Formats: sequence, structure tokens, C-alpha cells
Amino acid sequence: MKLVVYLYLSMIVLGVQAWPSVKRSFELYPSPAMPHNVHTVAECMHVASEAGDYIFKKLAPLPGLNREAALLELEAVAAAAAGAGQGLGLESGLGVEEQPEVCGLYVIGEPDTIVEITMKHYDANCETGALMAFVDGWELNGEYFPGIKDHHRPLEERVYEFCNNYKQWPRISNKKFFRSSQNAALLQYRIPGRGSFVANVRFHKITQPCNVLVQDTAAVYKMTNFGQARNCTISALFPAVVSLASLRIGGKGVRTQPKVNYDCQTFGDRLEIGGSSGLDANGLELASAVCGAGNEPGPEQAIFCGVSTVRLVSTGRYQNQAALILRKADEQDLDIATLMCAL
Repeated sequence: MKLVVYLYLSMIVLGVQAWPSVKRSFELYPSPAMPHNVHTVAECMHVASEAGDYIFKKLAPLPGLNREAALLELEAVAAAAAGAGQGLGLESGLGVEEQPEVCGLYVIGEPDTIVEITMKHYDANCETGALMAFVDGWELNGEYFPGIKDHHRPLEERVYEFCNNYKQWPRISNKKFFRSSQNAALLQYRIPGRGSFVANVRFHKITQPCNVLVQDTAAVYKMTNFGQARNCTISALFPAVVSLASLRIGGKGVRTQPKVNYDCQTFGDRLEIGGSSGLDANGLELASAVCGAGNEPGPEQAIFCGVSTVRLVSTGRYQNQAALILRKADEQDLDIATLMCAL
């Protein structure tokens, strides 16, 4: 009997000693291997290029203090206008309610990545006019990157709007998940009163990038259509100098020419180099249209526009590819300018 009890107690002791090692090898919630970054969204146009949580919080203003501050501000404006001999009437805009501002979290990754945004939490009350939207790409002044005609999805599928309907019952989870088609994505928000959100940003590698928004000021980029009928665009939000490192665009008749052709506007397959004042490449002002084949570096072209763009147009009949060098333009590059957009 004593032997049985001793064996039983030994099994319990052994079991207790063995359990911690088993538990450690089978953690249900393991600690993250990478450090978790937390960022505060403090600017209306916040550009993000790092993974992590992005937190926005807006508190409702106190009505009494807000009214007193507004009255003080109006008195100061009236005094300044009277001193300058100017009248201040109703047509000046007093008494008109200020429209809520539309802001955005502009996310940009490496050229061979796509953006993933997970809404961990959001408080945007539909009844107060609050609204949020995920945009597959970027939007500035009503123009989109990638351009509406260059993206494989229609615009209505690229923009997803949402807000909190607190009258709905039962309540549904407000966690949402989005993925972009390229290295740029946008989270827009219009919150007139109190509101907040926590957006987690991650980046994922892809093997066939097409549209790329440039964040590096000097880099080598490769473009290819992978044999598909599509347009691929590289856009830089600054004046840039572009030169070709290698090129293979168009049919056999074009590729066998002794020199690269920089006048291919009428060809179906071509590489367009130019610029514009907005994001959409369909409003591109052309500096040159290139086709043919060559492995020797081409001449530098300076594009002095708000947005510098290289666009690969492909019919799908050929395997088009190009390697280009892009850097930021400065005053010393005025001698090699091939396009200067109107300011």
C-alpha cells in the first residue's frame, strides 16, 4: 500500500515539474517578436511609412469656453478692421457654421509592398456627420493615384466609407480590415465633434508591383507589364530627374532599331516620361515617349512639375520592361529640363 501511494505521489510531482516546460512550448498568446510601435496622429495630413498603431483622438469642445473664445476673436477682428478703415458686415462670413475638415492618414511603403490597415477601434458617429473612408491609393484635391483609368478596380470599389450607427441593434463589431493594391493607401476621416480611432498599419511584400508612389529621393526602379495589357506608373511628389538604365519595349521591329526611340507617342507600347500638377497620370504633360531596346544609360531628363511620372503603357502583346534612375531635381538641373509645368 505504501508503495502504491509513493508511486502516485511521484507521478503528481513529476507532472507538476513537467507542466511549465510544456506550457512554455505551447503559448497560446506568444509575445511579439518585433517591437510594437505606437504613433499619434496630430496633423490633418499625416504621412506614415512605418508599421504600428496610429491613434487619433478628438475631444468635444466645451460650449461655454468655445463661445467666449469666439467672441474674443470676433472683437479682435472687428477692432483690426475698424483701425484699417474697413467695415465688417454679415457678408464677411460671421455667423456661418464652420464646415468640418477632411483629414487623412497617408500611408506609403517600399515599392514592392502593399498596405494593410486594420481598424482596431473607431468612434465616428454617423448622426453627427462623422465619416471615415479607406482609399485604395492616395487622393489629393480630387485626383487619385493610381489614376482612375490605370487601376484594375473601378473607383467605387477602391473607396469604402464607414461610420458608427449607434442606433443599430444589436451592435456589430467595428473592427475592419483593408488591403491596398500598391504601396500607397489612405485613411480619410471627417469628425466634426468628439471621435477617435486606432488604425494598425502593416506592409506585405509582393512579387509583381505595378503602380509605385516614390518616397526615396534617389533610387533605381524596375518596371514591367509581365506580359499583361495594363498601365503601370511610378510617380514622385517632387520635381525629378529621370534617366533610363535599360529598356525593352515594343515589338521586334522596334527593338531591332539601332537606337532607342524617344518619339513613340503613336506606338501602342511605350514608356511615357512627364509631369503634372496633380496625382492622376491621365493629366500627364509629356516630355518624351520611349520605345525600343537598349542596355546603355540614356540621357537625364529633368521634370520640373509638382508630380513627376513615368508610365509604362502596354497592349499585352509584348513583354515590356524598363529600368530607370530617379532622383530629386534642383536648380543645377535646369539645363537638362525637358518639361516645366505651370505653377
